[in-house]
Amino acid sequence: MNSTDTDTEARFVITRTFNASRERMWEAWTDPAQLAAWNGPKGTTGTTLAADVRAGGLLHWRMETPEGMTMWGRAVYREVTPPARLVYIQSFSDETGGIARAPFFEGRWPMEMLTEVTFEEDGAGTRVTLVWTPLNAEADERANFIGNIPSMHGGWGGSFDRLDAFLADDA
Repeated sequence: MNSTDTDTEARFVITRTFNASRERMWEAWTDPAQLAAWNGPKGTTGTTLAADVRAGGLLHWRMETPEGMTMWGRAVYREVTPPARLVYIQSFSDETGGIARAPFFEGRWPMEMLTEVTFEEDGAGTRVTLVWTPLNAEADERANFIGNIPSMHGGWGGSFDRLDAFLADDA
């Protein structure tokens, strides 16, 4: 069975409230330099190579790990609704922006992930909810995704920790 946008079993959800306005959070997620400063697991360094934040636009980035591994990623925006919602198709990529297989998984990882990010006012801060769903995944890719949900909490949790620290530098 291939997964689709409506696959509810293979879905990763993470939510965190940040001490920043929705507008500030929107900037952190859509300004290329700010996104590169915090996005990625702890210890990684990111570079935004291209950013066209509009429906149909492409975001392309490079990430280096402390161990010297270089990875590329891309997102093609489906919906950009400031300051409330971003929807994009996220993939690993090659250095030119073409879709590529994940470089570090045993087994196969979904080639495309539907990513939905919402920004909701929550008191003096903003609650960010990120939902990841494999898109058009084969059964083995979907199973690999489901089996890795616990590690995704660590990965995205680390990115959100970096975002917290990045926002604290504003204060």
